[in-house]
Amino acid sequence: MSAFGKLQHLYENKDISEIIVDRFDDVYWEEKGKINEASDLFKDEKEIFKLIESLLASVNRKTDSIKNGFADLRLGDGTRVAITTAPISINGPSLVIRKLPENSVNFKNLKDWEVLNEEGQRICEALMKSGKNVLLAGNAGSGKTTMANILIDAIDSSWRVVTVEKVAELDTKNRKRTLRLETPTACHTELNDLIKKASLMRADTLVINEFLGSEVFEAIKLMREGYSVLGTIAAEGVSDALKKCELFCLMGQLGIGINEIKYHVHSGIDAVIFQERLESGKRVISHIATVDGISDRGEPLLTTLFSYDEAAKEFYTTAEGKKLIS
Repeated sequence: MSAFGKLQHLYENKDISEIIVDRFDDVYWEEKGKINEASDLFKDEKEIFKLIESLLASVNRKTDSIKNGFADLRLGDGTRVAITTAPISINGPSLVIRKLPENSVNFKNLKDWEVLNEEGQRICEALMKSGKNVLLAGNAGSGKTTMANILIDAIDSSWRVVTVEKVAELDTKNRKRTLRLETPTACHTELNDLIKKASLMRADTLVINEFLGSEVFEAIKLMREGYSVLGTIAAEGVSDALKKCELFCLMGQLGIGINEIKYHVHSGIDAVIFQERLESGKRVISHIATVDGISDRGEPLLTTLFSYDEAAKEFYTTAEGKKLIS
């Protein structure tokens, strides 16, 4: 039997992107952006545990690899599985299964889906091809990893790309001159050391997916040393993404003050691309801005290049954005 057991039919459905098991009697999935509920798939928690054991075995791991009630797996086809059990999971064992799309998504797809328009594409490409340090931010479910894959494809094909991830999920099969790195035990505290190692591997562009803590300081340090870096972060907007970078730097307890950290962040990052999942479920590139330093009040100085008006359902390119792609 497949490692997915009673979820096999959902896993094989190419239109399903995520499968979620909150309890044995609470199972649902996302298909073409819509949530659907399953019924009577599992009888009890024991069947969920059997499924977890099967998934772990498929990557040569056992249940003792679940540390403090959590495990994060990458299956052979790139599918991500997040597992929770006691003591952190109150309602019994749970699973989140995130499938990689079989076909790579590209800018044409994004334009067809009205995630952005032609000028938005050209702005993104211009930032990547010029080697700018770009922070790709997005709220939950916005599609940051998919967008990161597209931005990687926009990098000059002659440049060497090195990707750094806690658990590898970027899809770089369309590129040569690419090295993929992953933390040894899927622990985010190992990211800082892996970023340092990646900087020694002759990267023209470093891609870090995703910023989770104090490793942000090391990444921005590399930006300021002349490396080209694309980093992803979960955030609620452009300014929020930059503030989270400041917070993550502070978490490192490096003995420097907030003013120095603000200068570090805002002099390292050149631009922020914000991808948003709206309440309707639609995904859009809602804001692209350059970072032009900090104000006397310590706030980021931003120049908007591209934006989305949800009420009008229109994309807008500013004069500065048009100048970039002229």
